[in-house]
Amino acid sequence: MMTSERIARVASVGAPLLDLRLRTARLDLRPLVGSDAPALAEHLSDPEVTRWLARVPHPYRLSDAVTFVEQARLSAAAGAALTVALIPRDGDGSAIGVAVVHGLKGEPEFGYWLARPNWGAGLMGEAAASVLRHAVYILGLTRIRSGAFAGNIASLAIQRRNGFVVTGASHRLCLAEGRMKDHIDTLLEVRPDP
Repeated sequence: MMTSERIARVASVGAPLLDLRLRTARLDLRPLVGSDAPALAEHLSDPEVTRWLARVPHPYRLSDAVTFVEQARLSAAAGAALTVALIPRDGDGSAIGVAVVHGLKGEPEFGYWLARPNWGAGLMGEAAASVLRHAVYILGLTRIRSGAFAGNIASLAIQRRNGFVVTGASHRLCLAEGRMKDHIDTLLEVRPDP
């Protein structure tokens, strides 16, 4: 739902999304920068990661990562998307994943991925909770869509823990596999404060 208050809030976001810094117990979340492209390309060259993603081709090249970073920064500057890199606080500063709420000026949708060596440690759950809190309490979003390809139990569990409920099923193209796949659709609805 796009209330006039939400439109004004999102319109005022723009450049501040390029300055956004969030922190969890183990992660720093910050906007993507050009130097993230090599790490993104490396992690997204793993077919076990890309098989769960709709919009990521395989093979994923450095040029794909550079384009993604550029587009993410342009969308953030326009106030259209909140995209953050996941940076372990005890690491070397390299991105290990991405979380994004795009469609801020229309129908918000939450998406994310994490490099396979970091699966099962709860890092994406931390990142998701932080990004969604920001989207709801700072940006004022009241409806955020998400979902996962059928079989991605871990992703659906993250969504469930963050208040998403299953709303149905659909078919989506998985670019990496070049085919339509079953998709579980989810929705987070938050009642605005009176």
